[in-house]
Parts: sequence; C-alpha cells; structure tokens
Amino acid sequence: MEKRILLTFAIAVASLLMGYGFHVPAPASEGRSGSVAVGNPGGFARTSSPGRVREVTAYNVGVKEQTNDEPCLGATGENLCRLVARGLKVCAANFVAPKTILHIEGYGECVVLDRMNRRFAHRVDIAMRGDEGDKAREFGVQRRHVKVKPVEP
Repeated sequence: MEKRILLTFAIAVASLLMGYGFHVPAPASEGRSGSVAVGNPGGFARTSSPGRVREVTAYNVGVKEQTNDEPCLGATGENLCRLVARGLKVCAANFVAPKTILHIEGYGECVVLDRMNRRFAHRVDIAMRGDEGDKAREFGVQRRHVKVKPVEP
C-alpha cells in the first residue's frame, strides 16, 4: 500500500512538472531513454518545447446540455456567459489551479475559470458563446500544444 501511495505521488509530481514545460525522463526499466541535464541530480531538464500536447475541445457556455443546471456559472463563481460575450477567452481545465492562464497553440491565451468532468483530467475545453454550437462541434477534438503561463511576481 505504501508503494502505491508513493507511486501515485511521483506520478502527480511528474505530471505537474511536465505541465510547466519540464521534461521528465522515463525510468530505464521502461525501455525508453530520457534526457538529463548535466549537473541536474534531480533528473529534470528544462526544454524549449512550446508546451505539452493535450486534447483541446470546445463547449458552449449557457447551454444546459453541455454544462449543468446553472450553465452560465463557472467553477470560480464567475458569469461565463457575460465574460465570453465581452470577448474574454475562457477555458476549463482540471490540471491547473483556477484563474491560471494557458497558452493554446493556434488559439492564444485563455484563463481557466471552469472545470470539467474528472474523466477529462488532462484536457482543455475552450468556452464559446451559446449561439456558436456549430463552431464548437466543428472544432471537435484537437491535439495542440498547451503551455501554462508562468505567474509573474
């Protein structure tokens, strides 16, 4: 049981670091080679990649069938219908804290103000206006580089 908890913790830390643009080398027992920065005993190497490739989808705020009983209310308590109508790029994601800014390849920056069903732990869902149902369906499921924007001090 203790090994299981330790393994779960290690996976969570590795996922968090990868979300911030770090490359986590695979253990030698998996048969894949990883790169390690010289002089980096932790084995984490900063990469110049444009972010981690994730599934990106779109949904329509204000549509009960795609959200919940309060379709304009985001997980942060914000009125997403109003914000999206004003042109703010809003998205839903579970792998970062609320109000985190993500940069999505080919889309730009969005602020995380909503959450998704827990089965979509590593996906980003772009919020679109309620009247853009066709646009959201056309967007479909795409694989794009997603980078967490660092918090500026």
